[in-house]
Amino acid sequence: MAGYLSAGKRHTHWEGAGHGTAGTGSRHCGGAWERAGKTIVVNGNKWVNVTHAFRDTVLVVATSLALMLPATAQLKTGENSMNLSGVISAGYNGDYGNLVPSDHSLSFGGTGTLSGYYYSPNFFSYTINPYMNQARDNSSYQSISDASGVNFSSSIFAGSKYPGTITFAKAYNSEGNFAVPGLANYTTHGNSDTFGISWSEVLPGLPSLSANFQTGSNQYSIYGSNDNGNTSSKSFSLRSGYMLAGFNLNAYFSDGDSHANIPLILEGSSQTELSTSSNLGYGFAVGHQLPLHGGFSANINRSQVDSNFDGYSYNGTIDTYTGTASFQPTQKFHFSVSTDYSDNLTGTLYQAITGAGGVIPPPTEGQSSNSLDLQSLASYAVMTNLQFLASADHREQSFLGKNYSADAYGGGITYGRTLFGGNFNTALSITDNMVSTSSANELGLNGTVNYNKRFAGWTAGVFANYAQNVQTLLITYMASFYGYGGNIRRRWGKFSWTAGASINQTGLTEQAGTTSKSQSYNTSTGYSNWFTLVGTYSKSNGNGIETAAGITSTTTPIPVLTPSDLILYGGESYSFGLSSNPMRKLIIAATFAKATGNSNVVGIISSNNMEQINTLFQYQFRKMYLTGGYSRLQQGFSASGTPPENISAFYIGVSRWFNFF
Repeated sequence: MAGYLSAGKRHTHWEGAGHGTAGTGSRHCGGAWERAGKTIVVNGNKWVNVTHAFRDTVLVVATSLALMLPATAQLKTGENSMNLSGVISAGYNGDYGNLVPSDHSLSFGGTGTLSGYYYSPNFFSYTINPYMNQARDNSSYQSISDASGVNFSSSIFAGSKYPGTITFAKAYNSEGNFAVPGLANYTTHGNSDTFGISWSEVLPGLPSLSANFQTGSNQYSIYGSNDNGNTSSKSFSLRSGYMLAGFNLNAYFSDGDSHANIPLILEGSSQTELSTSSNLGYGFAVGHQLPLHGGFSANINRSQVDSNFDGYSYNGTIDTYTGTASFQPTQKFHFSVSTDYSDNLTGTLYQAITGAGGVIPPPTEGQSSNSLDLQSLASYAVMTNLQFLASADHREQSFLGKNYSADAYGGGITYGRTLFGGNFNTALSITDNMVSTSSANELGLNGTVNYNKRFAGWTAGVFANYAQNVQTLLITYMASFYGYGGNIRRRWGKFSWTAGASINQTGLTEQAGTTSKSQSYNTSTGYSNWFTLVGTYSKSNGNGIETAAGITSTTTPIPVLTPSDLILYGGESYSFGLSSNPMRKLIIAATFAKATGNSNVVGIISSNNMEQINTLFQYQFRKMYLTGGYSRLQQGFSASGTPPENISAFYIGVSRWFNFF
């Protein structure tokens, strides 16, 4: 719904690959709609036409400046110094689709950059970037809709003992992504705002201090469904450092919370999944040099976590203590010892897993958990390109009412050399794992290898990695994965060609159903500025959790609480792109992307499809640009119960670059 904002709604402005449509007419957001003056009602929600007001303001200001201000490189008034440049555009656009009536109108838009300072650049400097009605088919903005907004950044007392910054961004009707691991992203759109302020104190002989505050929110709709989501977050932190009698002292304090309503588009539900979390943390660190070219560091941290995800809540305090000492008595020999203790292993697992979208079972009331890890590592460089490694590890854990312990001893090598005219590098380690819950030892293996070479005008490289029985946070679970791939490129005068491939698989050795696979291929060819052709293909399958950003691959161990939280996904996507710059002032580009996939959530199967087409040309004459483009998005989710949405738009118009002052 181009240029319309529902009261209180926000959305993220994305600068990744996307698509655009131009125009000041109405835009469909899924479901029934009606137009009423400068508002539109969509599914009972009233959206205000902020683009009209924003457009009028920008045009009035820009026109006044163009007519009134002198054509100087810089405007100075007293202690103020400013530069203003921008692009103003006007053109004809049309948009139409299967769920919206066609709309044709004149469109006005533009971008601007106002930068300057007061007194001196180190005293107060700023940059303001407004933009209006910017889409993929009328500009370089990555949006299927007419994005508008403003970005602001500033610094105060830069280079002094009290530097600070202020940032702000607000975006209307901008494009975002609903991600699926290993596949092309699905498209969302909506509004967002962010605000941040930071300040520091750096005085010689006194502790340093820095403070930072950040807040943001966004609200988005997903093309091809009636589902809407929103997120909001805020955080505050303090950090301080001081050097006292050779001791490096550091302390921190942080407090933050987040809130998200996650649309269940793959589950055929009109409801949203609530996710809230808050985290209060503080800690202290100390470090000092030691003999034998060594040093030590120690950290004490406390986190207070309160979170709720899909009705599962967790509340707890996590205390962690870490210490490390390292020595290098000779240039070739290095060794270190470290220890890590947590009085709440469940909380430590919770922070690691829920950060990626998973859920772990809460502990029984009054049940404690803890972990202790003692590690030692030594390395010796036999020669410049060959190094031997040795390690020993002892771990003790109490989790869900049971006690575990494990010992691991390992060794390895790293080696690199020139081989057959190329560069060869490899690393290999073997670990003997002895876990108290198992009567047999488990052998762990971790290896990587890569090789790169230039020959007869070609440049090629290959890589491979493999791991088996690698320890995770919880010692009763081991991880395994492998991956391999390569790339090659060649140039013949003005002609060039590149290609690459990558294949990966991950999974737990001891837990079925946790495997995920992905493979991707890419190639490109080009001839001077005349053309560049790019193609990609990817395929993946696995399981994950639905979050505000899309599907996130499950983490290990114990990734989900119940099967109803688990999403099985799979699919493939491919894309093509063609660009040409046959003349110095002419640019032509076209892209096509398609993704097909499926998902299964406790028997609810959804077929998910996305197809995008974009074309754009631009020709410059003097300070004018002739721009034209076409965009089309088709996207749908069968579980949503609504037909796939099909939106098309075209634009042709002119724009002019101005350097106002």
